[in-house]
Amino acid sequence: AEISMSSDFALGHSPAMQLCFASHPSIPLRRLTARPISSAPRVGIMMGAHSAFSEQPPSGEESLFPSSSCQSPPAWSLSSSSSRRSVLRVGAALLGVLASVQSPIECAAAESLSSRMKSRSAEALSKPLLPAIVALPAPDIVYPDWMEGTWVASSSFAGFELPVKKLSKETLMKDADIPGFQKLSVLALPDVGSPMKFPVRFVRGEKGTVVEDRAYNIVSTIDNSLGYKVVEKATCSQDRCSITFTQGKTRNAERVELFTLTRESEKTGEDVFVCSEYLRQVTYSLSTTFGVARQVVGEYAHFWTYQRRPDGSIRANLLTAAYLQPQDALFFDAPTDPVVVYSNDFTLSPLKRS
Repeated sequence: AEISMSSDFALGHSPAMQLCFASHPSIPLRRLTARPISSAPRVGIMMGAHSAFSEQPPSGEESLFPSSSCQSPPAWSLSSSSSRRSVLRVGAALLGVLASVQSPIECAAAESLSSRMKSRSAEALSKPLLPAIVALPAPDIVYPDWMEGTWVASSSFAGFELPVKKLSKETLMKDADIPGFQKLSVLALPDVGSPMKFPVRFVRGEKGTVVEDRAYNIVSTIDNSLGYKVVEKATCSQDRCSITFTQGKTRNAERVELFTLTRESEKTGEDVFVCSEYLRQVTYSLSTTFGVARQVVGEYAHFWTYQRRPDGSIRANLLTAAYLQPQDALFFDAPTDPVVVYSNDFTLSPLKRS
């Protein structure tokens, strides 16, 4: 596999490889801080010789019900001599408490996208909660009118962060399937760490709103970033893109299926727009076993911030959070938090306005 390690990106070997964010009125300039998601709320039934049913916390301990709406349940106390009726009362109370408790992920999801991005914490960039059955495709992101047209996008790599402190960079580097560690494992960043320059296009959709021309932008990003024509065909629907590569042009991918699982967007002012996409990328390529294709599944999320400038250009920052898969040996060290976050700064200059 062709590792996506440009001369400027070697996970800590360069003094400039610390995550730096674009200075932005809605996003403060500071490093990500890892906030490991706490374990699931615990409800204990303690056998003892105290009162049969007590809601009060032991003396000297803080209440388990903070003022925040995201609460943890209390530890109920049940004596060994309690009757079956008391047990049933406790069970009913526990069910009521558990039904009202929100997990840290649910609390994060309840916040607005812009507030989560401002926090710059690993928890804020966690995997979103997904329903067991996805019946409808994720709705298109509706971009502001001032983004309509064709633009020349220029990008520079701003750095990276490893939010899960229990996983060292040496340990992570052994897992080549983490999105971004190989070329074309993140289609929007074909070669992580390398500067890019390519045209992008936002057009009026069928509903009269401004949407991304996904097929055009994918082909433009990949071909221009790699420096040669590599995409043979790209077709996109609302929540899926199929990309076929010219045979022999790349060692890491012959075909990619890109699924968009969730989208969010928020306009935080007349000149600032934020949006995000949670993606699952399935990459097919040659393997060492004859007749069997190599298949790699990666999940990552893009968090975009766009700011319109007075001269008509657009300044943007892209955070890309890469996650582990359940089959990964390291998965239970970070089941929902990103293990790597890449940051890229963009400037979009108008090429042709519609």
